[in-house]
Order: sequence, then structure tokens, then C-alpha cells
Amino acid sequence: MPTKLDRLDIKILRILQEDAKKSYVKIADQLQVTEGTVRFRIKKLLKDEVITRFLALIDPRKLGFQITAVVMLKVDGSFIDDVFNKLIKLHESQHVFQSTGEYDIVSIVHTEDLQHLGKLINKIKSFKGVKNATFSVITRFVRVEPTLKL
Repeated sequence: MPTKLDRLDIKILRILQEDAKKSYVKIADQLQVTEGTVRFRIKKLLKDEVITRFLALIDPRKLGFQITAVVMLKVDGSFIDDVFNKLIKLHESQHVFQSTGEYDIVSIVHTEDLQHLGKLINKIKSFKGVKNATFSVITRFVRVEPTLKL
């Protein structure tokens, strides 16, 4: 069930999505409320798990991960949790989703180069329960938007 949010909560979330390091005082000044109000609201948003964590967004290419690929897997249903757990443990794996349609699992991975991707493909294909694996290399980031439109 969705958490009830008022306009102030939404405004606070918008600000935090743009700059999670912005101080409570600056947020309060911007919204013309007290710092205590902002602190209380953010504490409640954390308690209600509307905000799950604060983090830095990192460009994988700046860290040497030049290849980004989409991994799409068809998995025997009795092994799906095992495959999820193995994918989650891969340091190359950034996102892992269960999906409907042709593929059971969709994942986004980052590798240093095509050789690294080739080794990763072979590793993933060897996971027990993987019936079919398709990989697509991303050739251009058109839009990567980690924030929700509120």
C-alpha cells in the first residue's frame, strides 16, 4: 500500500533526489519551514522506507567499466532464486530484475572490456537452471535517470 505523502514530503523528496547531501537547514530555508520540520519529515520518510538509502551516483566508465550490457535469461523456475543469488553476488551486476514475458530475469552489468564481458557471459550461462541467455551491449546512454518524477 502506498505511503500517504503531502506536498511538503514531495518537495523534500525532490530536493533530496537532486542533492542528497543538502543540509536540513538549507532544505528548510528553501521550503520556508523549520529545520526541525525537515528533520522530522525525513526521519519519517526513512522509517516508512520511502527513502531506502542515500548514495552517490557513479559513472562506471570513469572507473574503467567501458562496457555496459543487458543480460536476459530464461530460467527453469525451480532454480530462479539460485540464479538471482548468483547474479546479485557478481560485482559486475548493477541491476537485477524479475520480469514477465519472454525472459524471466533481466540484469544490467558493467565490464572493463569485451573480453571481460565474454568471460562473464560464459560464467552466467553456466549457472544451473539457465536455459537461454541473451546479451546486448549498450552502445549509447541516451538517458539514465535514477530519480522518480514527483
